[in-house]
Parts: sequence; structure tokens; C-alpha cells
Amino acid sequence: MSPHKVDDEHYEDDEDFEEEEIDMEEVEDERVAEDEDRRQGMRARALPVDGDPDFDSGPPVDGFEYLRRVRHEAKNVPEVMVSPTIDPRAFDHKQTRGYVPELGGYVPPKCPDCARPDKDWQREFLAEFSDLRVWVSRTAARREMSGRSAGGGKGLAHASQAALERMDDLNEPEGVSFDTLIRSDEVSAAAAFRAHARALASRLSAEEDELAKSAEPMTPAILHARASWFYALAARVGLPLDAETSASVRALARALAMRRSKVTSSRDPSLPHIQVCLAVAGKYFGQFSEE
Repeated sequence: MSPHKVDDEHYEDDEDFEEEEIDMEEVEDERVAEDEDRRQGMRARALPVDGDPDFDSGPPVDGFEYLRRVRHEAKNVPEVMVSPTIDPRAFDHKQTRGYVPELGGYVPPKCPDCARPDKDWQREFLAEFSDLRVWVSRTAARREMSGRSAGGGKGLAHASQAALERMDDLNEPEGVSFDTLIRSDEVSAAAAFRAHARALASRLSAEEDELAKSAEPMTPAILHARASWFYALAARVGLPLDAETSASVRALARALAMRRSKVTSSRDPSLPHIQVCLAVAGKYFGQFSEE
């Protein structure tokens, strides 16, 4: 074997050794980073979110509220030390629950007698609404099988957004057409359903808020339009509702119940719309109970 060949092999071995050393350094750096994250604990793992937690609203209504409470808890929990020589029971009063307010269950507002829905009407209405959902679902399925539903999701999204913008400006929007509704897919229908549920809940809550008394109340025509969009989309949205959609419907049901609690006459023009939307959100989708 020539000296040159020996030198070449020795040089190649040195390169492999250097590469192994570099790889070991990278592994060590990753291990140090993981140890640092572990030492920082939950504070480093709580995702950022704006706002403060609202413990008065009961259980978290969505993921953002849950994250606010997690970050609030992480901020107030002190550094924890575990030692086998310390009785852990002596620190029970300093557990996490001491830093988070006790959550009371949601208490629905009392419904006045003049606004209490008739049980027979409610039962018949929910049966008819269930039949409507079946018919809409079958019609949409037949249309999809015939290949005539292409692009329906975009059409519903555009119509829904246009209606929301007009209603936010207190202008009466165009209603949703049946053709647009059945051409939409379940994903687009669910997205529009959430948007209208949130918009109506937000508007009702703003009118009840002491800080927003200057807000112009919805006219009967605007309330009718919002209720019509919610009802139409509720007939198309698929079941079971996902967590985000359920939270939106639950928030709307509570806002409707609060609005209904302020009704003083059975002739209130807003009452029929409230009763219909509350029956759909609360009874059909199971997001509100008066018990």
C-alpha cells in the first residue's frame, strides 16, 4: 500500500470523526433546549391570546377563553418544589384551585310569563324543523350526485358576508336563496352558520351592555333578517356540531334568553323571532336549558 493511499484514508477518517463530533454537539444543544423548556414548565407552553379571562361566564365558551384561563393560572401559580421530606398534604390549601375562582354553573335568566313558549307549539315546531332538515339534506345530496353543486360553497360565503355587512350597517339584506343553500357544502354552511350566530349574539349582547346603551337597537326588519339567515343555515348545517360551532350557538342561545327576559308584553314584535331562534339553538341543537 502506498503512503499516499494511507494518508488519504487517514484524512477521510478524520472527516468522519469531525462530522460525528458536530452531530454530537447538535444533539447536546437540542437536549439543553429541551431541559430549558422543561424547567420553564407550563409558562412556556401556554399559547398567546389577547384579553383577560371571564370567570363569570361559567365554563369556557371557546378555545380562546380556555387559553386565557390557562395563562391566568400559569401566571399566578408559584414555583413548585417537591421534596420527600415534606408532607404534601400540608400544602393542599395552596393547590391550583386557590388561584382560580370557583366557577358557578350558568344560571339562565327568568323567562316572564308573557314570553313563555307554548309546549305544544314548541313540539310541533321542532318536528317540522327536523323534517325540513331531512328534506334539505336529501335535496342537496341529489344535487351533488348529479354534479350540479360545483362552486356552491363560494356562492354561500359571498352571500353570507354581504348580508352580514348590510345588517351591521342596519340595512336590510337580501335573504338566502334556496338554490344557494342546497348547493353549498357542509363546511361552508357551518362557517356561515357560526358567523351569523356570533353576529346576532354580539348584537343582542351589545344592546344589553350598559356601556353600549347608545347603540341603535335593531329594527324589527333587521331582527327578522338576522333570524331568517340563522334559521336557513340551521336547516343546512350538518350534525353533530363541532365544538366551535356549538360554542357559537350556545352563546347565541344565552343572548336570546337574556333578551327574552326583558320582554314585557306578548305583543313584542321581537318575541316571535326570539322564540324561533331559541327553540332551534336551545332545544334542537341542545345548547340551552331553562332548568
